[in-house]
Amino acid sequence: MLPQLRELDRLTAAAALALAILGITTIYSATSASDLPALRAAWQKQALYACLALPLAAVVVRSPTRVLYGAVYPVYLGCLATLTAVLLWGVGEDARRWLSLGFVQFQPSELAKIGVILALARYLADTAPAQANRPRVFVTASLIAGVPLLLVAPEPDLGTAVAYLAPLGPMLYWAGVRRVIIFCAAAPLLSIVFSFEPVWRDAAPFVFAVYLVVSTGAVHYLLNRLWITLSMLGLNLGAGLLAVYVWDHLLRPYQRDRIIVFVDPESDRLGAGWNIIQSKIAIGSGGLTGKGFLEGTQTKYEFLPAAHTDFAFAVIGEELGFVGTTVVLALFLVLVLRAVSIAVATRNRFLSLTAVGVASMLLFHVFVNVGMTIGLMPVTGLPLPFISSGGSALLTSAAAVALLLHAQLNRHDF
Repeated sequence: MLPQLRELDRLTAAAALALAILGITTIYSATSASDLPALRAAWQKQALYACLALPLAAVVVRSPTRVLYGAVYPVYLGCLATLTAVLLWGVGEDARRWLSLGFVQFQPSELAKIGVILALARYLADTAPAQANRPRVFVTASLIAGVPLLLVAPEPDLGTAVAYLAPLGPMLYWAGVRRVIIFCAAAPLLSIVFSFEPVWRDAAPFVFAVYLVVSTGAVHYLLNRLWITLSMLGLNLGAGLLAVYVWDHLLRPYQRDRIIVFVDPESDRLGAGWNIIQSKIAIGSGGLTGKGFLEGTQTKYEFLPAAHTDFAFAVIGEELGFVGTTVVLALFLVLVLRAVSIAVATRNRFLSLTAVGVASMLLFHVFVNVGMTIGLMPVTGLPLPFISSGGSALLTSAAAVALLLHAQLNRHDF
């Protein structure tokens, strides 16, 4: 018997709806002064997708859990198929990220985020907690997240590709994998960051050496096994050497520029550093209560690039000030805290893991997007859920919240 909608988590639904409405108004404000008719109509397109998201969310919420569970792997394989199709027939100006159906374009890499979360949730739910620490569990889960990453990175879309890894660690932890194993897996990834000499400049060898000693020492202290310690030392050294190859041969010039200006935006004020500088000016000029709706000068006079997409949060900061940005972050905090609460209260292991994956995805997107608008993260192009313009991103966010509502309604079922 399907649960009654009167038990719907109204706080979660209200927070998502408020963010979607705020997103439409932000896009309207960011594009209202544009000379391009298509850009001025972006808010209408976003509103249309919001209307389409409502029945999609209703289907997800009301579907029996066994139907969602049974559809997981077909959905995941369908995501891989569309991601492969993008590499073959994708469209786009600077990057091939969309598939065109003639009357509409969609971005499979956004929808695949839900596919990855569901596939991880089903696989880890089918794994007994006593077997969670076996190597095959970690390897299989990493492949579930890693295959879409390898398909999306060449588009190129490195930001979205990395986003597939965001739910992996929290979901493994929720499934019962020991924290030290997750740390050992994350350590080589951090080695890549700390060994980017073009970013850290002269300090890179020293920073990497310190991190290498600390991380290896921590592993040895926690596990006290020499072969694991030596293996981790080798993996970290190999990852550090791999970083040099990645920087020189795999990253596109604009991607390298984004990372460099993240450390020093003033190094290229009129080029790669322009976006970050203008975004910080917009947010800073908003003050406590902002300049008012439609009154943002950085937005109105188009000093702020991608104001309706990547830097929508900067528009809110300029026009609504500290108060407006606090409200937005509070709404996201409500969604994340409700997702964690639902994960704790849900008895069904598959739905509980799904809630953790959704919380991780939302938190990662907010942290990266807001961080890049204030200069704390490199510019990656990750959208701010519900706020940034983009039909595929909005449908993905709506589906994620719908999964939370479904888990909450079925929290007492096994």
